[in-house]
Amino acid sequence: MESYLDTAPSSLAQSADEMGDTGEPCPDSPMQQSSILTDPGSSTQRAGDIVDNRTLLKEKLDRAREWILWRSINNEKAMYGSIGAFIEYVALIVQKKLTSLADSSSDNGLGRRLVLPSTKFDYNSSDTDDTMRIGVGLARAKADDPIDNNCRRVSYYEAFAVLEAKRKGDDDGFKDAFKRLYMNAREMYQQKHNLRFAWGVTISGRLVRVCHFGHDRAISSCHMDVSTPKGRRSFIEVLVNWSFCEESQLGRDPTMEYLHDLRCWQIACPSEKGCMGEGADVKYYYFSTFKCQAERVFGRHTRCFLATDIMPTAVVSTTNPLVPTVVIKDSWAFSKRNASDYACDEVRSLNRIKEGLSAQAVAKDIIFPKTETGGRVSFQRNGKWVEDNTDTMYGQGKLAEDDADTVHGLGEARSDDDPLFRAHRRIVMSPIGESLCSTKSVAEFVTVVCDAMRCHSAFVNDCNILHRDISDNNILVVRSEGIARGMLIDFDYAIDLEQKERGNLHKVTGTLPYMSINNLSESDVERTSLDDWESMLCLICWFATLGTISGNYLDDAELARLPIRRWRHDSTNGMITAKMSAFSSPESFMSTIANHFKPEGDNGEESDLLKNLAFVLREYLFQNPDLTLDFHGTFEKRKHVEPERRELPNKKELKAYELYYILSKIFPMVNPFKERAEKWKEISKQLLAFTNVFWEKAMDLQKEANEANGNTAIDNIH
Repeated sequence: MESYLDTAPSSLAQSADEMGDTGEPCPDSPMQQSSILTDPGSSTQRAGDIVDNRTLLKEKLDRAREWILWRSINNEKAMYGSIGAFIEYVALIVQKKLTSLADSSSDNGLGRRLVLPSTKFDYNSSDTDDTMRIGVGLARAKADDPIDNNCRRVSYYEAFAVLEAKRKGDDDGFKDAFKRLYMNAREMYQQKHNLRFAWGVTISGRLVRVCHFGHDRAISSCHMDVSTPKGRRSFIEVLVNWSFCEESQLGRDPTMEYLHDLRCWQIACPSEKGCMGEGADVKYYYFSTFKCQAERVFGRHTRCFLATDIMPTAVVSTTNPLVPTVVIKDSWAFSKRNASDYACDEVRSLNRIKEGLSAQAVAKDIIFPKTETGGRVSFQRNGKWVEDNTDTMYGQGKLAEDDADTVHGLGEARSDDDPLFRAHRRIVMSPIGESLCSTKSVAEFVTVVCDAMRCHSAFVNDCNILHRDISDNNILVVRSEGIARGMLIDFDYAIDLEQKERGNLHKVTGTLPYMSINNLSESDVERTSLDDWESMLCLICWFATLGTISGNYLDDAELARLPIRRWRHDSTNGMITAKMSAFSSPESFMSTIANHFKPEGDNGEESDLLKNLAFVLREYLFQNPDLTLDFHGTFEKRKHVEPERRELPNKKELKAYELYYILSKIFPMVNPFKERAEKWKEISKQLLAFTNVFWEKAMDLQKEANEANGNTAIDNIH
């Protein structure tokens, strides 16, 4: 398996040899002094010549030898202690070198830090309630920080890497350590909003592997056997590299900076031209509030920050908070190296919407995201601007599809002709909304979801943009004058319907449990607006079952007893079968889905409104009364032919197989999804007309409720 160190920039791989001022290995370099570890019987007096604190160095060396020689390693706690001493021993030598560099007029562009392990082992991190434990946390430290700290506990936020060790020195030991490391990587992504990628170390017995967790794969180096001189040298080199590489190579996003004096974050965003770097202005925003964090190891790692472009003049606190005016979406989306070649570029879709709706009357009656700026993120490395993407992370062309054997886990699957290329993208937009789960009544919920599809229709009709990912995460509640309105967001999967190449319309996109049947089944039927309407029907049914009012949801135990649970907690084929059965007829829909809708609201009118909306959407999607029977249902069936057009053969003159063949020609099988896809414009128009009726009724109910409650408060749309 290829080591990530082999694909890293040369400045990282060679930093140990560049520590000397003359370009030759420095006499005090850990690489030169690794012989102390290489030959455990050598004199510790040599270590004393390097570091003034001879007693501390000898103590760390003696403790490190327990692991190297596998002495007194009776349990993993003892193993962690000896490994930690090994790392601290290297840090002591690095500290000596950093001290000499501090007196030098040139630092050759190197980073300057110590890599220190936690002195607490197998512990719970202070920044999460999760029961997951950290074996050893590795953190950055200043050159003059004390190394012999007996109470150092590294949190997920502080760690740039986590080390997990198992006594078993075989593949099983590695796999066990890697499983724990994977879970710790997830916690690191959740707790660190400025994390581009995560490092990790697994140790099985005396075999060390360095792991890198990117957005679609986890890569492990070849093992380094510390019982051999070569293995110890390699592990020391890794630790030295981490001490002298640039911050971006430790996974930190250099375009985000915490302003300690103001207690807020500063984030750099692309200029109005959509770029950062040479000849492009960088616009800065300030935030202290997070809207969402990355929740998985693999994927887009979408994060949202509530921000303002006005730099605070005093310390940000509860009494002096930042007043956000925009939301910044930060994500790593799939793309092409040339952004203009990628059909699903969110920035381009949002700009298209902004231009397409600017002169339309419908824009005054819907709420949609308006971009201030957006584009790909760049940062300075070695004095030059580089675009932040997976080529920058791994090295262009180094980790293509043919290197799949280096992958321990994959995120979202890609086709063979579409490599795993992601670009770091940042979009600044308004207004600011709340989660769909913040609705306070059934009327609010109906208004919001109807608003979302009214937006969707405007995007399709006026901008030729198809969203393709209707889900609860992509619908926000925007409040104004006491009224809840809805806004459709997240155009990572949106596509321009005008483009000549429509191959992307056959790709699977969306979010469970809301994906359409056509989408789930990966059929060759072109995805249309009807798939998004079906996703909205699924979303309405899901929330109507679990609850639409914030804080009044069905618990998991109750959900587990209902048929709708299969939409999320079943195999793909099981999900398809469950949805096809549920939507096949009014009777099936009532018995499996609608009968389990949760009664909500102060009166039956609101609950009936939601149920009727679901029934109307199901009927006009799957049994449209204005279309022939060929368009009805969810299962393939024989084509309907009018009686006067039928020419039936004489059954007595034909054999059974001949009769079947002839009948199959007269009554061919038809796919109702394919038939409906050809009529998507007509059906979508009908669905929008009914949605407008329900939207107006829900708006009236909201206004009546506000008047009854004497609600005169006005909430601004940011």
